[in-house]
Amino acid sequence: MAEKTTLREHTHGSRQMILEAALRLAAERGYVGTTMALVRRATGLPPSSLYWHFSSKDQLLAEALEHGYTRWHHIAPRWEPTPIGNDLRKGLLANLRRTTSDTHGAKADWWRMGLMLALESGPTVGDGPRERFLQIRTQTLADFERWWSEAVDLPAPHIETLARLTLAAHDGLFIHAQTDEYDELDPLRQRLADGLAEVADHLRKQDPAAVPEAVELPPVTYEGRSSSREKLIAAALEVAAESGYEGASISRICAAADLPASSVYWHFANKDDLFSAAVDDSYRAWSSAQSSWQPSSADCDCSTELPLMLRPLVASLRRLPPFLRIGLMLVLPKRPEPLPGRDRFLAVRRQSRDDFAGWFRGALGDDGPAHADEMAALLLVIADGLLFAEALDSADMPPATTSDLLARLVTATPFHTQISH
Repeated sequence: MAEKTTLREHTHGSRQMILEAALRLAAERGYVGTTMALVRRATGLPPSSLYWHFSSKDQLLAEALEHGYTRWHHIAPRWEPTPIGNDLRKGLLANLRRTTSDTHGAKADWWRMGLMLALESGPTVGDGPRERFLQIRTQTLADFERWWSEAVDLPAPHIETLARLTLAAHDGLFIHAQTDEYDELDPLRQRLADGLAEVADHLRKQDPAAVPEAVELPPVTYEGRSSSREKLIAAALEVAAESGYEGASISRICAAADLPASSVYWHFANKDDLFSAAVDDSYRAWSSAQSSWQPSSADCDCSTELPLMLRPLVASLRRLPPFLRIGLMLVLPKRPEPLPGRDRFLAVRRQSRDDFAGWFRGALGDDGPAHADEMAALLLVIADGLLFAEALDSADMPPATTSDLLARLVTATPFHTQISH
């Protein structure tokens, strides 16, 4: 019996070692970049040991994500209830602090892995891990709906909207923490708490059955693809959308462009240079279809103008703009050394944030300088979160509705007293 117990413990220990290694590698490399051979080398176990426990990479990564989530779920703080009539903002802030306090550690690798799966959607990506992550999100959304239904007295459609915004806020804060632009997340948590409370107050006055105004988004057009350089950029965007950054090899890109490998090195120094150009190309095309974020005048009515400014941005998230897909593929992996193309994406991201901040400074007059930068950062946080909601959850919130709520969320804090610790 003792020998059997020892064998059982050894088998369990090997399985745990494999799951930990697979989760760590998936957080570094995504689905495509994580191979059974890499897991074997990371554990030092023979191939027979891996296939004794897991029949395929898809099964292994699905169970690794489950393993990481289960461990996190057992130790992660739950959202504490805020009874109706209590201070909603304080309750929101306390809970946001609880559940977004560890966005860099290994315990959050399952979350990182799940978001990376949203960006890898090609035929080489298995269904198992994505389906498990979607199940986790469905349960999380249900938990947020239950919390909101206990905190405010609103119809079910409004409760679902608040829950989706709360989930988007969590994903957006996670992405924001990976950019290293702000070491301190608490100012954004405070603004989110004020903003979500403001949205809840606004929804009290809205008919949940009202039909929102339709929004027509200008088509995103790319300049001519006749040159080999443009063909390579288009192919890089296409292959990365299918297989992630790791899977977008030079050979696959050239095959998609129907060009020889030598053409890449005629135009680009390496793969990272090609992807930097692809980010620039896609960003310019996307930006041309957006509102002009020129600094506004102090006499503008922010409550009416900002939702209109945001509609093209919100509508574009449904198309998962290539520069965002590629950029987030470069930001999310948990590498010892950042991927080279990451810096170019962060520069583009800073440009967008600066454009938003300039508009807020002009629109808010005397209040603008004190709040514009954080409001612009919050806008990026929620936009990132809504992008993943579209990619993973099929949220299907109309752009007119979403842009109105987003405008209210972002502009709420400057007109309320800051919440103290």
